[in-house]
Amino acid sequence: MRYLFRGVMVGDGHRRTGTPLRAAQDEAGVPPGVWKGRGLAAVGLTAGDVVTERQAELLLGEGQHPDADRIERERLEAGDDPATARRATVLGRPIEHNRSPKTDNEPFRVR
Repeated sequence: MRYLFRGVMVGDGHRRTGTPLRAAQDEAGVPPGVWKGRGLAAVGLTAGDVVTERQAELLLGEGQHPDADRIERERLEAGDDPATARRATVLGRPIEHNRSPKTDNEPFRVR
């Protein structure tokens, strides 16, 4: 996850700790990421909108809807309990949970 946020999202450069994503992208001459794809409407996103750092953290790092903060707040205001409001934002599993512990720590080997 850190690799994505400190390198890939700034054009395989290096993002100094504490530097906001957008500032690092500007410094590297990399345009911000935008939402693309046919399934965006199903989750309430719009093609061409800029992907914010928080949205990327939620989706990639936590397996939640990119607008989970807003959705959870709205669900709480509507009377949902915190656990129900949070479950409404879950789309999958965080990246860390998708790794195979047996192979992720092993060096690459051709068999």
